[in-house]
Amino acid sequence: MTNLSGFVKRLRDIMRNDAGINGDAQRIEQIAWMLFLKVYDAKEQDWEWDDENYVSIIPAECRWANWAHDDRSGRALTGEKLLDFVNNTLFPTLKRLPVDASTPIKKAIVQTTFADANNYMKDGVLLRQVINIIDELDLSDYEESHAFGEIYESILKELQSAGSAGEYYTPRAVTEFMAQMIAPRIGERMADFACGTGGFITSWLKELKKKVVTTDDEAAYSSSVYGIEKKQFPYMLCITNMLLHDLDVPEVFHDNSLLRDVLDYTSDDQFDVILMNPPYGGSEKAEVKNHFPADLASSETADLFMSVIMYRLKPGGRAAVILPDGFLFGTDNAKINIKKKLLSEFDLHTVIRMPGSVFSPYTSITTNILFFDRTGATEETWFYRLDMPEGYKHFSKTKPMKLEHFAPVLEWWSDRKPINEDGFDKARCFSAKELSEELGYNLDQCGYPHEEEEILAPMDLIQRYQEERASLNTIVDNALNSISVGLSGGAVVPLPQIANNALGRLSQIDKSFPDEMRRAILHMAIQGKLVEQRPEEGAVDLSKLKMKETSELEFDLPINWLTAHLETVSKPIPTKQYQVLESDVKKEGTFAVISQAKEYSIGFTDNKSKVYSHRTPVVVFGDHTTEVKFVTFDFVVGADGVKIFESRTEIIEPRFLFYILQYYCIGLNRIGGYSRHYKFIKDKPIPLPPLAEQKRIVAKLEELLPLCERLK
Repeated sequence: MTNLSGFVKRLRDIMRNDAGINGDAQRIEQIAWMLFLKVYDAKEQDWEWDDENYVSIIPAECRWANWAHDDRSGRALTGEKLLDFVNNTLFPTLKRLPVDASTPIKKAIVQTTFADANNYMKDGVLLRQVINIIDELDLSDYEESHAFGEIYESILKELQSAGSAGEYYTPRAVTEFMAQMIAPRIGERMADFACGTGGFITSWLKELKKKVVTTDDEAAYSSSVYGIEKKQFPYMLCITNMLLHDLDVPEVFHDNSLLRDVLDYTSDDQFDVILMNPPYGGSEKAEVKNHFPADLASSETADLFMSVIMYRLKPGGRAAVILPDGFLFGTDNAKINIKKKLLSEFDLHTVIRMPGSVFSPYTSITTNILFFDRTGATEETWFYRLDMPEGYKHFSKTKPMKLEHFAPVLEWWSDRKPINEDGFDKARCFSAKELSEELGYNLDQCGYPHEEEEILAPMDLIQRYQEERASLNTIVDNALNSISVGLSGGAVVPLPQIANNALGRLSQIDKSFPDEMRRAILHMAIQGKLVEQRPEEGAVDLSKLKMKETSELEFDLPINWLTAHLETVSKPIPTKQYQVLESDVKKEGTFAVISQAKEYSIGFTDNKSKVYSHRTPVVVFGDHTTEVKFVTFDFVVGADGVKIFESRTEIIEPRFLFYILQYYCIGLNRIGGYSRHYKFIKDKPIPLPPLAEQKRIVAKLEELLPLCERLK
């Protein structure tokens, strides 16, 4: 293949023209099932070479080489004939392949891979073009096959921008760090019970491969992994990933790890090593919770996976697990009991606190890596806070976390010492007694000493708020129960330190939540995540405008969005040193987008202030405050620290510009005056979606933001 590096782009460019593909998630799923069949076909050719008695589970007419390959004779299926074959022969056949308990895994994976797969394309000519590009891959060539393995990683990374599919991708730097710290050994078996696209499995294999010497080692290597994935799409990607890594019999199953009673697990169900990033933020139904002992039956998905992990780790085994902050600080009964079990039956020797944007752009919830062994009860636990590397404000899709960013942890790991920076613990050891008795099983230690700049996504913010509120309510309830017991003459149970000022902290998070939610929604809007993108809308035309340089955006934008300087999307009005005097504007803020309702002649009012009149919306920057208000009345201006801009309505909706400026102004110091505030704002990049999308964003914001106000 002559242009392997442009493989994904070529496919994307073709599929954008197909009316059946709606968004990145469908595009990637469409590519995924075709890639699976191409890779599986290459594997079958190898199996037939090694075993002359090999018989494919796929009927001859449905094997890739027999319908997808174009020999340029003019007989290859295309157009309506190709669509008819794919929809009415290929998919029904593969979905109904005869599979039972005796079917070898390497054959059964075809049926499970296609069980819930879909063909979304509606244009048979475009489908033929896509198939031809995929068919150009020469997987029999070692170098090209290896190079494609690297390209496949880029396809998996695209899951991060494919909506909810992003939950299946853990950054490779994180999986590789965890695999290195676990230090695989030949003969061990590793498991991931929510394996997604197989990131942890491939990182484990990469580390273990370094220790393969003999043919026996090779056999142990090939049978060293076990995975379960609940959802069809990532399962399909994972199976393809395993075949590309030369695992001919991938023990990866399309199943739900939470639908088996944990008390039924025996030693045969246990593993030497568990590496995983459990799904979090989900809420499980009662029938799922029934598979767990009553004291561990949380409704939070990550909590239930922690119980599965503890029951399925062998005595002497090792685990590294990613969990959100909510698990560390949570004080509801289930979380407390899970942490009691963890500390009393396992050695939780290390907790690594990771920066908030490691999983950006999918989520900004701060996560942690828990390292523990099944070698006896915990005696002490080390906490280490990994700060953002120098020169980074945040991680993103274009600036992801790299393995070298874990260098400070690696240096500290083998020579552990307490670290205190600016009065805050960066690394510290706590005894099990301190964690249980004094801190009430609060593992939220050595965290970030101030709020990170990263803004949580609205759903993540809701999750964090609900977790914090539930934990604080539990503390308050325990305190009230202790008081009741004391008043009744019973023995009062001392409360842990974490109970201090619980009501005050509860009041604080209730007060701050509405404004945090408002900013989170605005952040989501200007990132292009609030409403759907429609490629057919194109992009705004800036070709005739003079462009000025702006600072860099701190996030990635959709492909048909542009950015521009404030003075590109609006033009300065030559009215020097004016200040808005209308009382509502002055009270609410002198950063404002003004939409003029009527035209008045310019003149003087009784107080000698000048009446400014204009038919189109303008932007006003001024002194005293950084709140932003959109007003629709005529206004009066006078001489005092204001700069006014008129919106270019052919490229930007006034209210969309207003919401962008409001987002940038949130958090600015209210004291500092016009010059300081304008200097901060003036070179900020203004994201520019198509005009039609701007209108959809404004409409959605005007549905959601009033709800935030009602929470106050």
